[in-house]
Amino acid sequence: MHSPFLLDGSARVSHNVHMSSPVDTHRRCLIAEADPFIASLLVRFAEGSGLECARARAGEDVIELARRINPAVIIIDAELPGDISGWEIMRALKLDEATCRIALISCSWLSEPEVRDLVGTVVGHLQKPDFPYSDFERAVQAAGVITASRRAVEPSPFQSEQPQNP
Repeated sequence: MHSPFLLDGSARVSHNVHMSSPVDTHRRCLIAEADPFIASLLVRFAEGSGLECARARAGEDVIELARRINPAVIIIDAELPGDISGWEIMRALKLDEATCRIALISCSWLSEPEVRDLVGTVVGHLQKPDFPYSDFERAVQAAGVITASRRAVEPSPFQSEQPQNP
């Protein structure tokens, strides 16, 4: 795995992202999360699932970066700080012709029904502070970015091996 590097100030993108390849668009994931620990976990989960990751730290970067890299999915902190809040970004992404087809996954301290009340439908929801890889996997499967069959072929990189009894 590669660590992210800075792109245009506060936006970040992984070293292994090949943004010029249109074939890889369906594997791109934009992570917009303010908390560095949760953001690192999301990047680790995404890259471990074979996705190319870009990262935005502030609200004002998300829409511009989404237009530029055309991700298949955006995982967004509903409380993302900045000049534009995470709630406003989700609403704007849904109304923008260039971004309205991008699947949105919320990552919030609020429950999924509370998020839906604020922004409408999202394809998935990750409940802070603790969400296991299986929740992440379920959300990106709902977004159509990875398939359930992938797991049958390749076990999760985040599952620990069960000790065998002698």
